[in-house]
Amino acid sequence: MGFGDYLVKKGLISKEQHDIALRMQNKKRLLGVIAEEEGYMTAEDVSAVMEESEGRPDIQFGELAVSRGYLTSNQLRYLLDIRTRRKVRIGDILVQKGIISGDVLLHEVMNYESKRKKLNRILICEPTYTVSMLLKRMLAKYGYSVMTVRTGAEAIKAAQETKPHILMTSNVLEDMDGYSLCDRFLNDPATVGVYSILLSGDADKGSIERAFESGINHFLKKPVNEQELVNVILQLEREEGEKRPEKILIVDDSSGARSAIFKELTKVWSNIHMAVNGKEAVAKALQLKPDIITMDVEMPLMDGFQACRELKNHRDTESIPVIMISAHSSMDLRAKGFESGAVEYFTKPFLNGALASFLKMLVESKKISRKEKVLVADDSQVTRHILKYYFTKNGYNVYTADNGEEALTLMDKVVPDILVTDCYMPKLDGFDLAKKVREKGMLRHIPIVMITASASKSDILKGLAAGANDYLAKPFDEAELLARIDSLLKTKSLFEQLERDKAELKKVNEEKNRFLGMAVHDLRNPLGAISGYAHYLISHEVDKETTEKFHRIIADAAGGMTKLVDDLLNISKIDNGAVSLDITVEDLADIVAARVALANIIAREKNIMIHYSPYAEKLVFLFDRHKIEQVVDNLISNAIKFSPHGSNVHVSMNHHAGNVRVAVRDEGPGIPENEHGKVFVAFSKISVRPTGTETSTGLGLAIVSRIVKAHGGDIGFETTAGKGSTFFFTLPKEMGNN
Repeated sequence: MGFGDYLVKKGLISKEQHDIALRMQNKKRLLGVIAEEEGYMTAEDVSAVMEESEGRPDIQFGELAVSRGYLTSNQLRYLLDIRTRRKVRIGDILVQKGIISGDVLLHEVMNYESKRKKLNRILICEPTYTVSMLLKRMLAKYGYSVMTVRTGAEAIKAAQETKPHILMTSNVLEDMDGYSLCDRFLNDPATVGVYSILLSGDADKGSIERAFESGINHFLKKPVNEQELVNVILQLEREEGEKRPEKILIVDDSSGARSAIFKELTKVWSNIHMAVNGKEAVAKALQLKPDIITMDVEMPLMDGFQACRELKNHRDTESIPVIMISAHSSMDLRAKGFESGAVEYFTKPFLNGALASFLKMLVESKKISRKEKVLVADDSQVTRHILKYYFTKNGYNVYTADNGEEALTLMDKVVPDILVTDCYMPKLDGFDLAKKVREKGMLRHIPIVMITASASKSDILKGLAAGANDYLAKPFDEAELLARIDSLLKTKSLFEQLERDKAELKKVNEEKNRFLGMAVHDLRNPLGAISGYAHYLISHEVDKETTEKFHRIIADAAGGMTKLVDDLLNISKIDNGAVSLDITVEDLADIVAARVALANIIAREKNIMIHYSPYAEKLVFLFDRHKIEQVVDNLISNAIKFSPHGSNVHVSMNHHAGNVRVAVRDEGPGIPENEHGKVFVAFSKISVRPTGTETSTGLGLAIVSRIVKAHGGDIGFETTAGKGSTFFFTLPKEMGNN
């Protein structure tokens, strides 16, 4: 994040003010001016590039100038160096425009710099004492730790001892030139990560080309301007802070090859280590545990193949990806590399950026995690390795077998989501393997992909007839393979979802039939009573007392039927999600007190005493008043219903850890252990019967359970046979915020 973005994020400037400052800074225009001043481009060239890139922020001036042939890549690097040195900082522009004050700028710069990764150890190699001390004083003002030497040999020795972050060297030294010193640093594993700044009195085309070809990071022309020098170091620190953290181990006996690979990777990674042969590579890998290893093939003491095998045979390094890099390429060498455990084989020279891009892909693929399991069956170790690599880097869980029999045995332990099999293998070929898989009940729907070197139509038809879903001929393309695998897995997922939906619909249908059966059964008895008593009243002469008695029986039966129908409608609506909660701010303590007072009227009929001490505090929070009243009423009425005459019911409340708990305890018979699972299930009546004339639909607890859970709460019970039960529910006080 740049300093301007940092100020926007802190709210000290607006996005619009930042954009104004960027337009004033105009790095694109500045680079063109510098190119013209340095004689690399004419005014017409600059105008042409500016016109082509106008309104296209994704196109950089320098890259476009190189692609059009106006500049070489090294000339562009030099111009970028000059621009870095010359640029007006965004903070200074903001102060000049009066957007922020100088004091605010100083304070925020200090905060911003404190979070930046600082390259504080700097080694200066300069033969002139006066220049050396001047540079040291410049840098010391900014808090850098500076060491000075006069010769290249002294610089190499000092670097071994002090491990500097930056080497700043004069081009002219007593024992070697600055180019050679930087090259020595770059090719020594101990100093390969040191940034280099070359100081030179000459800035001709040849000097610049040679500097950047030597791997130098920045080029400064003498005499050195303090602000330009600080800008260059800040740029290095920004680049360092943006680099990836993974550890890379480069293994090659050629210093030139190590240097080339380092130059490629150091643009992306800062934590790079080197080894000069396979033996040293194994030792360093065990010590450093790098994330990725690039390995040369032909090396003294131990070649790349042997080193790779040793790494794969050690549990601490077996999972580290190894990329083989060699000047020689043949199918035999590639096969040997894959057999030894390498994940890829690069041939020198490789395209610029290709290796870094591949390594970034490897690192990112480690973050991909998929649950699908792929079983690969192939008698070729190379093919198994390639397929495992392709699938693993895309996040699949991969299992391998070298023949059909082994694959079939493995499938009894691990049920894969897809099978990728060769057609022709020993013991059991792919055709027979596919047939056996289709015969197994739990495996019959697994997608099967046949892979073989044969492209004959008869093999394709034979594979499809055996049960294969798709067919790929070797050599196969990775993108095509993954696309087909992904398509088959999506189809399998849709099929499994259909099977789940089918099973759920069957379950719902069975539940509906059971539901209707129970409802019909529970309605038949009161309907029979109503019909019988009504028919008797119509067909017989009865006295007033008997008539009133029959009327009460009919009214009670009709009331029970109404209650049952209401409960049926309630639970149906709740299960279908048709009932929404009317959330308001309410006091639960007041509600419980009011429901206890109402329940006392019913309790007195059975001489039951309800014990309740009003809660000392108000419990005000968000919930549906009507529905929670329904919950409290149900629990208290159930306690009265199943308690013997003359017993006690206890109602209590407490508040703990953001939850409110309401509990109702009775002195009834308790619930048998084998019936605990039925308590909150609709229509699942238990063996315990009411102690009076009350009736039960078997729906009340099922309804209140759903109401409580709709509030994000919980409901449960504790019971002891012969001693009673305690039913309770909890509600979260923060329910309205969720």
